[in-house]
Amino acid sequence: MPRPEEVDVVEAMKAAVSGEEVLASWAKQRPGYGKPPDDPSLDFWVKNRPDMLHTYAQNQLTGLLDRGILDPKTRYLLLVGLYMMNGHYDGVLPQACNAKAAGATDEEIMEVAYCVCYSVGKAKLQETGACLGTVFDSATFKAISPLAK
Repeated sequence: MPRPEEVDVVEAMKAAVSGEEVLASWAKQRPGYGKPPDDPSLDFWVKNRPDMLHTYAQNQLTGLLDRGILDPKTRYLLLVGLYMMNGHYDGVLPQACNAKAAGATDEEIMEVAYCVCYSVGKAKLQETGACLGTVFDSATFKAISPLAK
């Protein structure tokens, strides 16, 4: 069951059929925004195969809101971070706008980016440490000596 503040959004998402209606329903997540995001990256699917929008975006997004498990601010901050992690930077702007509309501060949005950097940086620290450990332990590496000058 959607949270009370998102009932109208879920209704609009469930009623959306055409590609244009799908994008317009997404804009309802931001009170006062009222227009679809200016994002031409989905224009091909809007015009040619709106069912693809339903299959790969609309149905999942509607489910997220319709279940009402996460409060909007938490959900949108999480989506900002997930989009950053996936390198889907075009998706960060609308999700950051959704987060702001749900009460997130600039500081909280930046903290999400910090968490992304931490998780990516720590993972790289672990990967590079394991990699260099393997390199330094290898017989091939140990057999190499500096070139004579």
